[in-house]
Amino acid sequence: MCDLEDVKTMVLDSIDSNLISVKLAAVNNEVRFSILEILRDFQKKNQVSPGLFKTDPLYSREINTILLENYNIDITPQMLGQHLKQMMKADLIEELIIKKEVPNKIGLRTVKAYILKEDAFKDLFLEITFLSDELLSFFDLYDLNRKYHDGKHCVLTVFNGVDKGRTFKVHEDETVLIGRKGNFNERDLASFTILLDNSYSTVSLVSKPHLKLFFRNDNWFIIDENSSNGTFISDKQILKGVATPLKNHSFLKLSRGNGGVVIFCSF
Repeated sequence: MCDLEDVKTMVLDSIDSNLISVKLAAVNNEVRFSILEILRDFQKKNQVSPGLFKTDPLYSREINTILLENYNIDITPQMLGQHLKQMMKADLIEELIIKKEVPNKIGLRTVKAYILKEDAFKDLFLEITFLSDELLSFFDLYDLNRKYHDGKHCVLTVFNGVDKGRTFKVHEDETVLIGRKGNFNERDLASFTILLDNSYSTVSLVSKPHLKLFFRNDNWFIIDENSSNGTFISDKQILKGVATPLKNHSFLKLSRGNGGVVIFCSF
């Protein structure tokens, strides 16, 4: 039997594994995506240092006005509130209670204002200054990945670089080595191997594979095969040489910075 701590861990793991899907679903909407852009642009323009604004953050009525004037999106305050709630649930924005002058009222009024969370897209390996087309492409790749679900495979989709969009189905009976193309010995390869383009220059060669993926005891696992630049899940580096359970809807990054590869995994 599982003790209380085990149950807590399983619940937290379940929440973490679903958060990426919740984030993508929350943003995959014209209104909510526009709100993200509004908050991002406002913060870039008015922020003098992390967490410090030259002016008060935008409150709901101001967001509604910008949606109408700049995006031709006309929605009621109640509908805007529903969109904002969904974005807060997805851990993308934060609600603040502030005092502010509002139209047709005398004196400061208590209103709800909103800011982007600094780590809103950390799990997606995107900075807060994301480009629109970059985030939009994530939706298409996420949908592509989901099309291959059948309950028997782990589906891997490359989200950046030359191999962007390449998708692989790995069966529960298969062991996969992941690395870039190089002078490898085919006898060292497992039954199925994912070869990445050489442009991912900081990913280990398959002859010394960067990562191994396999299924055991009803779980998918990954092992970093002592790579030179590490493997990261949700921006946290995994231990080398140790079988690490893979959560559903995980983003893997094989090495940081330029030359790395981002792979979305679901099953």
